[in-house]
Amino acid sequence: MKKYTLVIACLGLFEALSAHADSDERLAHFLSMSLDELVTQKVTISTNTKQMLAKAPAVVTVITAEDIKATGATNLADMLEGVPGIHIRTSLFGDRPLVHIRGANASQTLLMVNGAPLKDLMWGYGIFWKGLPASMIERVEIIRGPGSALFGSDASAGVINVITRTAGRIVGTEAGARAGSYGTRTGWVRHGGNWNGFDIGLTAELSDTDGYNPYIASDGQHEQGDAHYGWRNEDLRFAMARGDWRLQADYMSHGDLETGLTGAGVLDPVTRASDHRYNIDLLYNSDRFGKDWGLNAELRFAHLDYSSGDGFQERPPGYSDGTYTYADGVINRMRSAERKLTGEVSGLYTGIDGHAVRLGAGYVRQDLYSVEQFINSGTGPDGMPLDGTALVDVSNTPYAFAPEKAREIGYLFVQDIWTLTDAWELTAGARYDHYSDFGGTLNPRLALVWQSTDRLTTKLMYGQAFRAPSYQELYAVTSRSLPNPDLAPERSRTWDLAFSYAATKGLRLGLTLYHFTQSDLIAAVGSPSQFQNAGDHTIRGIELETLWQASKDLRISGNYSLRNQDDTVYRSVFVPDREAYLRADWAFLPRWNWNLQANWIGQRPRASGDTRTPVDAYTVVDTTVRYSAGKQWEFAASVRNLFDADAREYTGTTIPDDLPLPGRNLYAEMRYRF
Repeated sequence: MKKYTLVIACLGLFEALSAHADSDERLAHFLSMSLDELVTQKVTISTNTKQMLAKAPAVVTVITAEDIKATGATNLADMLEGVPGIHIRTSLFGDRPLVHIRGANASQTLLMVNGAPLKDLMWGYGIFWKGLPASMIERVEIIRGPGSALFGSDASAGVINVITRTAGRIVGTEAGARAGSYGTRTGWVRHGGNWNGFDIGLTAELSDTDGYNPYIASDGQHEQGDAHYGWRNEDLRFAMARGDWRLQADYMSHGDLETGLTGAGVLDPVTRASDHRYNIDLLYNSDRFGKDWGLNAELRFAHLDYSSGDGFQERPPGYSDGTYTYADGVINRMRSAERKLTGEVSGLYTGIDGHAVRLGAGYVRQDLYSVEQFINSGTGPDGMPLDGTALVDVSNTPYAFAPEKAREIGYLFVQDIWTLTDAWELTAGARYDHYSDFGGTLNPRLALVWQSTDRLTTKLMYGQAFRAPSYQELYAVTSRSLPNPDLAPERSRTWDLAFSYAATKGLRLGLTLYHFTQSDLIAAVGSPSQFQNAGDHTIRGIELETLWQASKDLRISGNYSLRNQDDTVYRSVFVPDREAYLRADWAFLPRWNWNLQANWIGQRPRASGDTRTPVDAYTVVDTTVRYSAGKQWEFAASVRNLFDADAREYTGTTIPDDLPLPGRNLYAEMRYRF
């Protein structure tokens, strides 16, 4: 209850500051937007310059705050599953939502918040990544396809940029509370106003859950029991802006985080982990910096740290490896801390008729400055095997999980948006990145957009992208694999052909064909296994979308994705080749809205040598009803997995029956606007 008292106290403080805020202004319900208004929304993710969604030189999807509210999504992961080509895979370790785009590994998806990548040097999104709370999100812009020509590493399969409410202008004050299944409780507040000439914005959310705790009939030790996935979350964000300047500060943390299962599929009932991430950003954005020039500049600092608490229990008490018996189990206690400094400057020149040329440069220093590890199994600091009798400190030795080491990146980029005629637009650009640990890489892009008719838009696009090797692949010695400091980046080439067609005033159709070729893929090969740039892989696919405004009160949308992958060892077998999504939104009475959505996930094959039957297809149906009681109160109820489908996530053979996903669950929510 302390955290909810804190929310109420914060609310009182922010209400005192909001005496001059326009508390009556509210976001319009998304059903009131026409289809023409939807496709003329402005996006920045495709070029770093505002463009209409329909003319963006990329395959772009936008999820608005109204979409988020209508579907009952409470987390970023809930929102993304309905996007064509995206599959959210639940990791057995920590119940982490991993974002796969177009059948590629999650490591080839770049995830950003307000344009800043979240990836760390070791663990990708973060070893205890849990997504992002919906209450702090204004909109999500998504590119399906390459983005390295603008954003650098990891943007091979796609880019997701989460734009927070504090990145814009928050009007008035809102507080909310939610309670639901699995002992889940959430409270949040957001406030916007003016103070001494500064626009002020703040969001805060505190939550905790006992977790859905699936029953595991047999784990990697042939034991059975519940995998515990409880955790608590804190998310605080603040911004102040004046003129062309903006200062943003964010804080995120997880505590009492239960990991449930180890990466090897062994039940871990003891871990209570935590992480903390904070950043402060100073941003400058002027469209009129000089004659024909706009200027953007940013200086960002981020810090994050992880702790496994008293340690991961990787094997249970009494475990024997044939040489030693571990009375307390195999314990791995890990802590690390990392800081990141980023500076970037870019200018937009519009002095040449029909052209908008952006030039930019940046520098990143990412420093894994603290690594601590205590273990009772494996290799000790003297290079000798440990016998399991006590935890031994291997920090600052070659046997720690990572070295304390910094990476520096310098980059240059250029892009030209050339309006050839009213119907034709050509975008060309490239970015060069130089890494201190493996050298340089150049990634170009080219896109031609043709307004074929008043109803049809055609886009032909080509792009190259890369993924820099992680510290885990470059430097970390583990029981499963050896590092390779000579790794080159993974590379990819993608062709997209996209059509958008307005069949009628109320019906829009979309079709995208793509050919995605990956090369120099990093994999652990050999015996003993070592990370190598081992091979190539190709994915071809088609994505279909439709949006139908059946009446002024009813909107129906859906999509279908089909992929054809090379049958190689690099195939992501845990991602289905077929997916479908159907959604209906109905304002059936004044002040009432009903949302119904269904996600169909196709069958997933097994890896080579795995004799189990394929993972069954499943359909999860969610429904949400929302009621606005006047201008201030709003209530909602949502049922997730309405029909209690037996949905399972692909796992290795250590868990023969795969990982059960949450069954039927529900929540109730209320909001109050001041």
